[in-house]
Amino acid sequence: MNLRYRTLGPALALAAIMGAISVTAFAPFGAFWALPLLLAALFRLADGLNMRRAAGVGLAFGIGQFGAGTYWILIALSGVGGAPLPLALALLVGLIVVLAGFIALTLGVGARVAPTPGALRYLVWLPLLWTLVEWLRSWVFSGFPWLSIGYSQIASPLVGIVPIFGVFGASWAVALSAGLLAWLSARPKRAPTAIAALIVLWAGAFGLGRIDWTHPSGKPLTVTLVQGNIAQQAKWSPQSVDDAIHRYSRLTHGHWQSDLVIWPETAIPDYYRAVKPALDNLGARLAKHHTTLITGLLSASKNGQRIYNSVVAVGAGKGLYSKRHLVPFGEYFPVPEFVRHWMAEWGMPYSDITPGATHQKPIVAGHVALGISVCYEDIFGGLIARDVPPANVLVNVSDDAWFGRSIGPKQHFEMARMRAVETGRYLLRADNSAVTGIVAPDGRVVARAPDFTATAVTGHFRPYAGMTPFARWGNYGVVLLALCVAGLAGMARVLDRRRLRRR
Repeated sequence: MNLRYRTLGPALALAAIMGAISVTAFAPFGAFWALPLLLAALFRLADGLNMRRAAGVGLAFGIGQFGAGTYWILIALSGVGGAPLPLALALLVGLIVVLAGFIALTLGVGARVAPTPGALRYLVWLPLLWTLVEWLRSWVFSGFPWLSIGYSQIASPLVGIVPIFGVFGASWAVALSAGLLAWLSARPKRAPTAIAALIVLWAGAFGLGRIDWTHPSGKPLTVTLVQGNIAQQAKWSPQSVDDAIHRYSRLTHGHWQSDLVIWPETAIPDYYRAVKPALDNLGARLAKHHTTLITGLLSASKNGQRIYNSVVAVGAGKGLYSKRHLVPFGEYFPVPEFVRHWMAEWGMPYSDITPGATHQKPIVAGHVALGISVCYEDIFGGLIARDVPPANVLVNVSDDAWFGRSIGPKQHFEMARMRAVETGRYLLRADNSAVTGIVAPDGRVVARAPDFTATAVTGHFRPYAGMTPFARWGNYGVVLLALCVAGLAGMARVLDRRRLRRR
């Protein structure tokens, strides 16, 4: 498919359409098999194009993908956040273009280092570059790894790679599968080799998924996850604190015998010091039943200058955790002071929340150490892996009501499930509206509350011990492997050029 167009328009349009279709590989659609096919077509579409044109094809694919896959940000900014619609649209379009730029970088560099269709381009450089650029996107500008292609494989055989190399290892496997399909298309005579390699890759990943990297370290425990389903506009009203405590207490009634009860992010929309007497009173009653309550709230420094998005344990548990990785333009605003004044005049939030310390003591529920994350933090695998050990179970509290009734909450839950697989731990996730559920160490959802319903769901989990390879080395494993492969491929390219010059 050597596309040397006089005009690039048809290729750009096709790339954008394929990008939009690629969203079906992720939650809530789950067509994981579609992504290798679409990426293979994208790789072939960029064949024969120079660096600038290949980057343009990548940009178009990214605009289609992130346009269709992150449109819900408009709901968070304008529909719930209250930003003026023109400003919200401008911010969304800007973000989509920036994210699409990473895919443009992948195909542009791919055209530069491996312009000739063949095994080196399809099986080495394009999968390698896709993986490294996705990892880059996970931390540049604070990081936004949404729609990293590995997440689409949570229910596929390729998930077996995740306990070793994390979600970016799964991304590499998807891109390599796409490369094999592209190679098969470009070199039909290589079909037997390409098909055999695909079988080995997918069967090997399936086999790795049968390995138990971690093991239970205690008896089964009972957890109750409470979903309040409180609208954002009502959550921060003057009477919200009493209303929230009443609603969550009512929903938890009949479940106080559970070993662990979890309320979501800022379930109590007030400062810890203001509600501490009430929580201490509740905690004294819970301790008699050996029950721990985990709830989200706000906390502040002694002088009140620093505000934290926190989680506290009462009853049989103890400890306080403050969110470490904050949401830019949601929890802090990297803008000049004059912009803050303008935001205040428009009635938009503009105050900064302070990030918690990088290293914090784990919250303990009885004898179980909890690896706590708040909302957005669970999309960063390296961050969660730092808590394992000592954490025996992962706990995430969220409030995805910001996303409305869109695909956003389901995408977020898909990403959270990957953290359970990476660490070999149960994940207990309580959300204000969607998605609340219990995830097993292999990524299966074993219990789930109905979305956008005020309810409580009770299930069982077990503490786990041991470490997956990913928990031991985080994203460094896949990045170092990718850099080694890049080095070897680069050396092969240099030697090949020298050989040609001698001729």
